[in-house]
Amino acid sequence: MLYEKGAVELPSFEGDASTQRCKPERFVVTRDRLVRHVSLRQGGEAKSELRLQSKRSLGTDLAGEYDLAWLTSKTAPPEVSSSRGSLRVADLFSGCGGLSVGLREACRALNVSAEFAFASDFNDAALDVYCKNFRPHLSASGPLEQVVDGKVGARRTKSELDLMSKVGRLDFVIAGPPCQGHSDLNNHTRREDPKNQLVIRVARFVELFRPQHILIENVQGIRHDKLGSLGRAMEVLARLGYRMEDRVVSADRLGTPQARKRFFLLASLSEVQGLDLVESEIEQPRSLGWAINDLLDNELDTAFDSSAVHSAVNRKRIDYLFDHQLFELPNSERPPCHRDREHSYTGVYGRMRWDRPGPTITTGFGSAGQGRFVHPLHRRTLTPHEAARVQFFPDFFDFGDRGRRQYQELIGNAVPSKLAYAIVLNQLR
Repeated sequence: MLYEKGAVELPSFEGDASTQRCKPERFVVTRDRLVRHVSLRQGGEAKSELRLQSKRSLGTDLAGEYDLAWLTSKTAPPEVSSSRGSLRVADLFSGCGGLSVGLREACRALNVSAEFAFASDFNDAALDVYCKNFRPHLSASGPLEQVVDGKVGARRTKSELDLMSKVGRLDFVIAGPPCQGHSDLNNHTRREDPKNQLVIRVARFVELFRPQHILIENVQGIRHDKLGSLGRAMEVLARLGYRMEDRVVSADRLGTPQARKRFFLLASLSEVQGLDLVESEIEQPRSLGWAINDLLDNELDTAFDSSAVHSAVNRKRIDYLFDHQLFELPNSERPPCHRDREHSYTGVYGRMRWDRPGPTITTGFGSAGQGRFVHPLHRRTLTPHEAARVQFFPDFFDFGDRGRRQYQELIGNAVPSKLAYAIVLNQLR
């Protein structure tokens, strides 16, 4: 169905360019603020800032300090002037909004106003969170194919005409079609899942609205889909006049404290430039500790800020890791399916390392038996708050008052926002 919308003073300095620059950004400390300057291709700079919240001394990595100040902020950063215009956005298969978080911050960095015209997702809870945080003019709850129901190349259907009249012009479409069918964790319908063809619905949506830019995200396995859905979608986009570039991106190379890889397809009616700097911006990957250090003593009696309750056998396994100062659980302490045969699940029941990027965050981050999710310093798994930080959701993002399982689904199904930020920033600057 469719629903219509209802700090401390510091001296100014720039520092050495090699430590203060994170292309195409430049960061400066001015009194009690961190100021971000973004160089624009047509000349000049766009400027945005954050107020420093604490008296702690800053390091030499001002890009990291800026990101950390943004991540830990309890209130949304101040709006900037929309002196460079506005961007009308649609988010398909939006989830709770990981891609949109990054896009909105990229627009803020560029002095562009982000206007969310349309959002669609089949998960009502995720769409509810999205709408609270982005207030799209129109949202569609349920399968996208219910409102975008025409075949590629065919005449527009009644539903599609109705959608077009309500949404209006679009400049940027972002989309993260369900990825489970492409995931290497899926041993049942991998590469052959009918849901893999939902990327064709994205192509049909683009055919209807003809936005200037498109960003499609998925797991890297989408390249090997046996149904050929990605190739077909790219053929449609090429026929519509879009230039394209695709790449598998390592999240830790773009400043996300998480070692995970995602596939991105960027298309534009103009030149495609957003992937030019991908994987060249961060020389030193950010660690798990960088993201969650201030949450060490933050365990509260809420589902968001407390860890899951573990079974007796899993508590014993977690204790074993700490008692023996281990990060990998030996087979002797694993269940029979691991103990009695060869397996490749070495990270399962594992303990994370404080000084390295975290693992890929999934919906199972609350369970020791679903991945390497044991906290490096505490005898527990990650809290939803900690997992949200690793996914690059800032503290001011409102997940609402929910149960632990729902938090895990919302956060684990999301895309780290820093990835969208870096790509959109470089495309639009």
